[in-house]
Amino acid sequence: MPFVTVGQENSAAVRIYYEDHGSGSPVVLVHGYALNGHSWEKQEAALLAAGHRVITYDRRGFGASSRPSIGYDFDTLATDLHVLLSRLDLREVVLAGFAMGTGEVARYLSAHGSGRVRAAALVAPLLPFLLKTDDSPDGIDRSVFDGLTARIAADRPAAMKDFMDRSYNIDLLGGTRVSDQAWQNSFYVAISASAHAALRCITACQEDFRGDLATISVPVLVIHGDEDRVLPYEATSRRLPALLKNARSTLIAGGPHAIIWTHADEVNQALLDFIGHPGQVGRRHSGPENPPQNRSQNGQAS
Repeated sequence: MPFVTVGQENSAAVRIYYEDHGSGSPVVLVHGYALNGHSWEKQEAALLAAGHRVITYDRRGFGASSRPSIGYDFDTLATDLHVLLSRLDLREVVLAGFAMGTGEVARYLSAHGSGRVRAAALVAPLLPFLLKTDDSPDGIDRSVFDGLTARIAADRPAAMKDFMDRSYNIDLLGGTRVSDQAWQNSFYVAISASAHAALRCITACQEDFRGDLATISVPVLVIHGDEDRVLPYEATSRRLPALLKNARSTLIAGGPHAIIWTHADEVNQALLDFIGHPGQVGRRHSGPENPPQNRSQNGQAS
């Protein structure tokens, strides 16, 4: 199994597990909260079929990577990504993040620059700033994060079950867009993660990325489902075009948070179109609906 060492805690090295497949122009996929690199399997298959080199990895505390008690902030997580890109000496990369992974992408570009990166994709992003504050009125109430943290601390398996239900909109899409077995697989991955990481990453997701976004000059694709109950469109993606220099948006009608699985065909098409022509700016919708304007923002961090 391939690993890259990104740090040290006491007597143990902190190692990140990664997979590197295919050839051609490289795409690096950064997974969401409570998941691992394998969560991108439908995108990986499409990208490999299109002739790309695809790199996935497990965030520290998740999957097959080390489970330290430190480093669950986006400065450190972005540095982990920087070490991986440097070790593999990747150039002209498309960086794609899902949910929490979009934080790594934004912070990496802000802290380490775009010298290795030609474009970025943000799928169901937590950006620009999740918290509702005086200067961020469209954010989510802090009580939502406090409640999620309390549930994880009290009964992490039960909290992860609820999180996965909300991610897939299981009441609407269970048995059609997502099978019981696919849901179970995600749940098992979630509860196998480090308990410490599960808690600390909720805190990390409350970081403010507005300053990071102002520094990003590469073309950016934003993909979001208009039925996302975890990271609502109104609190996140709807705010991004005004903060990015070169952005293209795709809104997927009926898409929940976990659109990389439930609406993989739509996500893959948007991603492949963008990789082929990243400089085109604009918005398109996958489906007949207009963007939602006034939906409740009772979301959760991902």
